[in-house]
Amino acid sequence: MDIEDLRKFIVVAQHENLNKASMHLSVTTGALSKVVKRIEQKLESQLFDRVGKHIRLNQRGNKFLLYATHLVHEADQALSEFRGNTALYNITVSGPSLLLQYCLPTLLAKPSSVQDRFHININACWEGKALESISRGGSDVAIATSFAMEEREQDPSLHRISLGSSTYVVVAAKNHPAVAEAKNGTLTSQSLYAYAFACPDVSPFCGIKRGIGSDGWRDDKVPRSIHYRCNDFGTLLSIVRQGLALAYVPDFIPKSHDLTCVSVSDYDFCHEEHFELIYKPSMASGWLNRFVDSVKSVI
Repeated sequence: MDIEDLRKFIVVAQHENLNKASMHLSVTTGALSKVVKRIEQKLESQLFDRVGKHIRLNQRGNKFLLYATHLVHEADQALSEFRGNTALYNITVSGPSLLLQYCLPTLLAKPSSVQDRFHININACWEGKALESISRGGSDVAIATSFAMEEREQDPSLHRISLGSSTYVVVAAKNHPAVAEAKNGTLTSQSLYAYAFACPDVSPFCGIKRGIGSDGWRDDKVPRSIHYRCNDFGTLLSIVRQGLALAYVPDFIPKSHDLTCVSVSDYDFCHEEHFELIYKPSMASGWLNRFVDSVKSVI
């Protein structure tokens, strides 16, 4: 079966729309329709259900998509192995915006191993979608939390590399009254309740509402005065930087946003997130293996 036909099929399957797929590939819808029909005739099986003017990948189509992405993936890596280190490659990295901002500068820090050989396409999305994108051939690697991988059904085709972890901390603008009140940088939970908090409406990593504040704080044990709920983490940080509220955020946030950490003396719970690089390995020693080796060398 022709690899280029499979490559086009994958794009059609990702969009489930011939017009969008044709714009992505810069080919006509008629040419793509012929590709799909050619594959279906070869398999003697219908892969899409036609619903009015729309197409939907059916059960057989979803199963074949897994085979198609695997074949294209291995073909690309095999070609890469024989082309060596001189060729340039496109790599798509997916993951939550907050993790991409934190992890990518470190991963791409070595010009000789990454920047000279790869064109990086960055796709900011929720981690569940990022993992699904790898399985469906839309991304090459993803950055996600360990929790996301544990929630996902076991997928032996995906491998993971630990990128480290982050402990959550309470932060405030340097001119916030809580900073002045805190003795040695510490407040009691009773004092903390007097100040407004800004919380994400959903987890900044998975996009799902988790707990009262969706940020890992144990409001059932130590309640807060939540005045702001934000569905955008950048807006949340802007509210904190202006001194309007406190927030509970990963410990890499204070330094990058010029915020001050405030400890809570009688809060005994610690929320921690572990980050991982997720990828689909290949039996060929292609560019993906070289990229993964470069990541391992800097973590």
